[in-house]
Amino acid sequence: MTTRPSVSILLVTKNGARYLAEILDAIGRQRGHFHLEEIIAVDSGSRDGSPEILCQAGARVLTIPAAAFGHGKTRNLVASQARGDYLVFLTQDATPARADWLDTLLAPLEADPLIVGAYSHHRPRPGCHPMEWRRIVQEEMSGRPDSCVNSAVDNPDYARNPALFNFFANTSSVIRRRTWNRIPLPEVEFGEDQLWAKSVLEAGYKTAYCADSVVYHSHGYGPWANFRRHFDHFVSLSGETGKVPSRLAECLPAAVQVARLDLAFWAREWGETRARVVYRWALPALSWHVAAQLGMWFGERGQTLPGWLQRWFSYQAYIKRQ
Repeated sequence: MTTRPSVSILLVTKNGARYLAEILDAIGRQRGHFHLEEIIAVDSGSRDGSPEILCQAGARVLTIPAAAFGHGKTRNLVASQARGDYLVFLTQDATPARADWLDTLLAPLEADPLIVGAYSHHRPRPGCHPMEWRRIVQEEMSGRPDSCVNSAVDNPDYARNPALFNFFANTSSVIRRRTWNRIPLPEVEFGEDQLWAKSVLEAGYKTAYCADSVVYHSHGYGPWANFRRHFDHFVSLSGETGKVPSRLAECLPAAVQVARLDLAFWAREWGETRARVVYRWALPALSWHVAAQLGMWFGERGQTLPGWLQRWFSYQAYIKRQ
């Protein structure tokens, strides 16, 4: 009889009560060839009862000051407390959609010892911002309909476009514990998942995207929050993408191009005329994408900005202050 692998589910939380109960209920309904060893959370200063919700569900809760939080180091902290063969990272706003979410997420690692990490397919929640909705279902690498395995070895496409293969999402992911022991997550403020994927791929391992492992996850960011999250993302990845930094003059044309794709998509989805969709959504779409483009532009240059401006632009710094 084959031994079932043990799994530790690891969460990072701050004021996550909105979805925590349904997430924990979905975890409890998981079925498959694994043993759920434990649920561990690190909470960084919640004031909405999140630790109590976790404890009532049988999770072990560690607490840290809000100022001590970092996406990489906090996940390394919770991973260091885990006993499972597999470390499953889940955010406080990602709800497993089916009872096979976990089993299908583990399957690539069970099938191939060179696959050391995998991440889930994302679907938008009701109320998701329309521009983000289209990105999730049409463009995001975590929303593709087909699973894939990523490798840098003997892959000529990797050198041409490493970002395509380095994409990884700790929103819902699994990492082989023994690999994490050798290659922990980079202790950065943001983007630790993609930097980790780059490290393991270039060390000769593989990662996988699991289209059948589904979570509901999206945001309702307005333009300013969208600027801030893109700023954080590009600060963390500056120098890692291999791309020449964008020019400021490119921001508006790029935003217009993507906004036009949004409007065409929603005209088809809603069955409305292009004119009606343009009238209702042209300005919101353009402002949302201009904010994203400017966030990217400033983020590529973030390390050269004064510290006070970095803190003002950063979404992560804002969250820590809440």
